[in-house]
Amino acid sequence: MTGVNHQLDHYVRGFRERVRVMRRPGQEIIEGPGLVGLIGGPDAVDGRVLVTDDRALDLFGERLPALNALVVTVFAGADVCHRLVEETGGYRADPATAMVCPDLATVPHPPLPEGLTLRPVGEPTESAVPLEQAAAAALEADSGASPVEELAGFVAYLRSIPHARMLAATDAAGHVRATSASAIFGRTAAVYFVNTDPGWRGRGVGTAMTAAALRAAADAGAKDAILDASALGHSLYQRLGFTSVSPNTLFVRTQ
Repeated sequence: MTGVNHQLDHYVRGFRERVRVMRRPGQEIIEGPGLVGLIGGPDAVDGRVLVTDDRALDLFGERLPALNALVVTVFAGADVCHRLVEETGGYRADPATAMVCPDLATVPHPPLPEGLTLRPVGEPTESAVPLEQAAAAALEADSGASPVEELAGFVAYLRSIPHARMLAATDAAGHVRATSASAIFGRTAAVYFVNTDPGWRGRGVGTAMTAAALRAAADAGAKDAILDASALGHSLYQRLGFTSVSPNTLFVRTQ
């Protein structure tokens, strides 16, 4: 139990640092037993809330109707809070697993398979892949890759994440076949935007891209990492040294 509690504390600490760094004018940080979150406002709707257990019920229930949160993460132990979000409506439910990597120095660095080249994502240059191109490829590979439905909104969301380092793998024709990204919040990195073209899956591409994102974060000073893994990505992250904290549900705003 001590190990589990340590991993939970690690995840919560990273999430807390994430919302602190993400906070913009018009947003409010709230915290109480079993809950930490960044509450959005009319001009800053990208709020994030984490509920780890049902001790959060009173505060969460009070704030939920006007939450302005893009994503609400509810751990498996918070059954009552989970039902409350479902009954409130306006969110799609994506199952995931909260995971932590306590030491980025231990992450292996597998190479991309032959035929793919690792490139940065950003403003168009000779070496960089335009963000719009990478985002479009990610949505084509997985329509659930974005917390918003339209490409323009997805691009705006990716641009809004502070301290982000985004990567793409391109084939010989320059087509994007995989993406990954990391963002640094204090000493902790968050991993996201991990997608692989269906035609390239099963060849270690996702593992190599995630490792590259973690390496970029470590090079920039991050010491550990947290993420929410889909069923497809769970074993991938385990191979890179991540440990499961808890099953969770990512409630993504749809209204």
